[in-house]
Amino acid sequence: MNIKLKYGRGYKECEIPDKNVLGILEMEHIDAHTNPQKLIREKLESPTGSPSLRDLLEKKNPENVVIIVSDITRPGPFALMLETLLKEMLSYEIPSNRIKGIIANGTHRKMTESEMRYHYGDWAVDNFSIENHDCRADDLVNLGKMASGNELLINKKVANADFLITLGVISPHYFAGFSGGRKSILPGICGYETIRHNHSNIVHDYATLGNIENSNKIHLEMAEAAAIVGVDFTLQAVLNHKKKLVQCFAGALDDAFFKGVKFFIEHNSVKYSQKADALIVSVGGYPKDINFYQSQKALNSTFELVKEGGTLILLAECQENIGQNEMEKQLRNANSINELLLIDQKDIQIGGHRAFATGRLLKEVDILVVSSMDPELVKTVLFNPINSIEDGLEFIKEKEGEDYSCYIVPNGAMFFPYSLQN
Repeated sequence: MNIKLKYGRGYKECEIPDKNVLGILEMEHIDAHTNPQKLIREKLESPTGSPSLRDLLEKKNPENVVIIVSDITRPGPFALMLETLLKEMLSYEIPSNRIKGIIANGTHRKMTESEMRYHYGDWAVDNFSIENHDCRADDLVNLGKMASGNELLINKKVANADFLITLGVISPHYFAGFSGGRKSILPGICGYETIRHNHSNIVHDYATLGNIENSNKIHLEMAEAAAIVGVDFTLQAVLNHKKKLVQCFAGALDDAFFKGVKFFIEHNSVKYSQKADALIVSVGGYPKDINFYQSQKALNSTFELVKEGGTLILLAECQENIGQNEMEKQLRNANSINELLLIDQKDIQIGGHRAFATGRLLKEVDILVVSSMDPELVKTVLFNPINSIEDGLEFIKEKEGEDYSCYIVPNGAMFFPYSLQN
């Protein structure tokens, strides 16, 4: 069998015997919506849990509308979503100078203008103000303490908005349960310490993929932050395996988000019947594999497919290397995997939470990495660099024998496993 998996803007290929492949696991190939602009307009006119966007805007007549949009690390049809939304608002006679976009960078680096054009489209960038959020800005607004005692520091322009809209994509998240919805606020436009405090809860067992129950305090605090800030309207997308829009949900934040999550689980869960000796997983190509910090999410989404002590081959170009200084520092400084797991929650910094999650993975399986990173860097952060998928298969054969079993995951960033043994 020939396999061809995305890697950066290109592909990696190899041959693997059919007898060793338990399955190629990916989301169902659902067709993209044939008229996404019409779909979005219909959702704006007939939202869930809310009057129409037109009615809300006419009632409030806001002077200052802020639209929070996801950054470059969240692939999705944001150019389509943003342009359709903005043109609808202009048709409601909301002047363009009353509308601005704020990028939900969280603690990520600022986006460049070229990235904005790639992600949001030339029309939106040319006709509207779109600004990066800075989690360390000196003018963040303090909205007080949340139930946990965590202080809610947010972007000043968001705090001053008369009308707040969020755009997001709903997909599984390895400790918040799902991305989308309330994550536009926390971590999206919050201060560093607010985000750090929230994410440090990754040390608890409730911080798992798909968990948006009341047990997950990370998710609950994100929802609390969004309620305090006050989102007037949201537009949330669910994508197919090609990252094209299949369905969207609009209206009240919680209603649209939970409806979207339910749709995602029903249509995009990937079912499997047994664990394999090994797994070959592509993050899904650019921009999800832009750095190791982002690529690591695919590990969290897929590692349950592999038996304890098994092997995982990760394909991630990582043109920006690790991509997060704190994560790299903690991985470099750890003398062992166990040392990564001994950090106290109060000492976890942003990036350090990902190092902690990495330690949990490395305790379970051998992880081999095909990337453009210097092999010495990969070794320094406790992973095993390999030059090709073939090298990884040789490692697996030596470890498991010629009759090893293997799953192949073409898009680990868009993956939500469901065991038929549950």
